[in-house]
Amino acid sequence: MSRRRRTSWVFAVAFSALTMSACGSLPTLTEMLPSLPSLPAFDSLPDFNYFEDQACAKVSDTDIKRVNWTRVPEVNMRIRADEFEPMIVQMKQGWPYVFRIRNRDDADHTFASRAFFSNMAMVRITVDGTRRNNTCISKIKIPARKTLEMRLVAAVDGRFEFEDTRLPIGGLLLSKGASGVIIVEEGFAARYR
Repeated sequence: MSRRRRTSWVFAVAFSALTMSACGSLPTLTEMLPSLPSLPAFDSLPDFNYFEDQACAKVSDTDIKRVNWTRVPEVNMRIRADEFEPMIVQMKQGWPYVFRIRNRDDADHTFASRAFFSNMAMVRITVDGTRRNNTCISKIKIPARKTLEMRLVAAVDGRFEFEDTRLPIGGLLLSKGASGVIIVEEGFAARYR
């Protein structure tokens, strides 16, 4: 959601609340607050993944065996003060990468990008050294003070936006505000399309 749309939405909600509270017959928001049921914090809810049925790019096992993962380009990203750094990452189509995201905050963050995960051929995903079984995902949670590492091949060229999300609700993603873009340049001799 763009910053302008988010600001308009917040303004509309605030205006509606003020308008409703001005009516003498309707209770104010502060009067209604004690009677509302308590909801768990967004961070305490499970890590939902609504797009598990998506098709993801693949790389042949023969090609993967030829990759020396100690010599491939590395992409190092960090999360600090609720911001991804760098916010813009460039990669080359057809190349293998080790992509690391280090969360330096005291809170969990989520790296969400359905387009990125479905167009990169994920070979392995580990969070704090623990390997995940599923590599065809749409987002992944990075616990506080932990590191996410993805071994991948940039299979498809394009522009892939990512963001830090709280909870997907019916296709709507509630964003924490942090976002960025990954640009995969076209590789003329790329084998994976």
